Amino acid sequence: MTSLFLAVVLIVLVPLVAEAQQQRRGPPGPPGPQINYEAVLYNQPRLIDEVMASILPSDKAAPSTYFLGFAAWSEQEVFIREIAQARDIVDDRFGTRERSLLLVNHVTALEEVPLASVTNLGIVLNRLGKLMNVEKDTLILFMTSHGIENVFAVHFPAFPLNNLTPQRLAGMLERSGIRNRIVIISACHSGSFIPALSHPTTLVMTASRADRSSFGCSNENDWTYFGNALFNHALRETTALPQAFASAKQLIAGWEAKEKLKPSEPQIFVGDGIGPVIDRLAGLPLPSAPSRKPN
Repeated sequence: MTSLFLAVVLIVLVPLVAEAQQQRRGPPGPPGPQINYEAVLYNQPRLIDEVMASILPSDKAAPSTYFLGFAAWSEQEVFIREIAQARDIVDDRFGTRERSLLLVNHVTALEEVPLASVTNLGIVLNRLGKLMNVEKDTLILFMTSHGIENVFAVHFPAFPLNNLTPQRLAGMLERSGIRNRIVIISACHSGSFIPALSHPTTLVMTASRADRSSFGCSNENDWTYFGNALFNHALRETTALPQAFASAKQLIAGWEAKEKLKPSEPQIFVGDGIGPVIDRLAGLPLPSAPSRKPN
């Protein structure tokens, strides 16, 4: 796909996604809080410094696991709910508490949490790469938003934010130096990211095939279908990631069949060198966790 053609796709389709979501939500409500957009942008380095200061360095005695959540669509509550709950479950299941952080696009988070922008994602990945022991530690990156093929949507009205492509994400991960990567993407057409992210020490799970939509992004939901099945159900039962994915995929197929939806067909890639990381995470004890929400 030429860069010119991709630019045309973004110009035409991303506004259509926003329009479709607005129609789903209904007419706009009363005006929200006033945002000082320039101040928010200038505050990003400070916010990144503050969240990074709270992250523990690598444990010298044993491998550590880190979690980075990226909720990139500002106009629907489901994504900020999903990223916060997923973080809690990963903290509990994989021991990432004090080694987890979020990048969020939402009006309620502007003063405390860095924006989920492509620039901030690259900066934080580089900072984590310097904090982690990149040879033995593992990063779990969870991203949730809308998407079209080869595009993960990054959207906050009035902020000039770029969308994320598979090649851009792959390049940022490589430059970070982080070797062991678990990348989880909840978005329509997210399977299109797998070819670029395929790497011997990477595991990738996506909510859909490259040419399929995923479901559950209604504003009233606490989770998307994929986030609900993977985090809220499967990972409460096991820390073995391939088994959790298989369980989540089966759950989603049942929900979609009941709703008579075209199957999203979640995808997984398992690098041939990520096995020791999967085995280590699968061997972690399962502490008691709050009961799952029914959504």
